[in-house]
Amino acid sequence: MKRLLFTAFLGLLLPASGLALELQSVLERTMVSPPASVQFREERYNRMFAESMWLTGYLEYLEGGQLRKVVQTPFEESFYVRSDRIEIERHGEIEVLPIKQSRALKTMLSGIEAILAGDTERLEKAFRYELTGTEADWSLQLTPRSRRVARQLNGLTVKGDDNDVTSIRFELQGGEWHMMEIQNSPAEQ
Repeated sequence: MKRLLFTAFLGLLLPASGLALELQSVLERTMVSPPASVQFREERYNRMFAESMWLTGYLEYLEGGQLRKVVQTPFEESFYVRSDRIEIERHGEIEVLPIKQSRALKTMLSGIEAILAGDTERLEKAFRYELTGTEADWSLQLTPRSRRVARQLNGLTVKGDDNDVTSIRFELQGGEWHMMEIQNSPAEQ
């Protein structure tokens, strides 16, 4: 009887392998096949400003290596990311910047695309991670492996449910952060 109670007690303490939340499983369930588009609402905080800024718009995953973020309010601008550059459009003018100039930006974008594509190996190459929660309500804390990147990007927190990523929080240096809530319904363009 004591042995049975001891075994039952150990069973409560040690997670069954089938119950442990695994990164590959989460990414497989939430991966997105391009082309895809969703709406977002983003809060940006910078302690230099009196209050947070709120942005709305839509995100597009056009194909591998191509992401687009379109801000519709409170102003209009878009960011079109290709594998080697980012095109920023404001007031009808386009500025092209090579991504290689910012290793932190390249790492951040690579991590987001790895999540969208369900690419665990690519994600683990750039970030250390901690996955917590349940399949219906999980949180993935990502910390850059590179110390150079970590000087600009403290980390990302990605949250989701059974089938979708629901938010991404970017923690930057100096207490600045961006919190993007993703509304997993087709984007209105």
